[in-house]
Amino acid sequence: MKTKVLIALFMLFIASCTSVPTREENLAATEKATSRALDQNQGLFQACVQDAVRRSPGLKGTATLVWIQNDEGYVRSPRIRDMTFKDADFEDCVLTKIKSMRFPPSAEDSRAKVSLELIVQ
Repeated sequence: MKTKVLIALFMLFIASCTSVPTREENLAATEKATSRALDQNQGLFQACVQDAVRRSPGLKGTATLVWIQNDEGYVRSPRIRDMTFKDADFEDCVLTKIKSMRFPPSAEDSRAKVSLELIVQ
């Protein structure tokens, strides 16, 4: 009886060890969830792009939106960098949109630096 209990406990231990995701798997899951949330909300950013093009027909360029995503999924310190055109209203629009978003909490209980390239044409 004692042997059966020990074997059962050992098998339970082995099963629990194999089901714990690695740090890399957790980070990959967080990245995937962030990408999915951005895909689902791309219309928010598309509206900013359309308004910019309406204000300046023929406008073309890129802008990189960067932010820190904390472990609870909130956006912190968003900013625009490497913008190849000038449009303060576009910047305000994009920053307002990203600040309103909440992403799934990080699987690693850590923050992540995220960047998104926006193409205007």
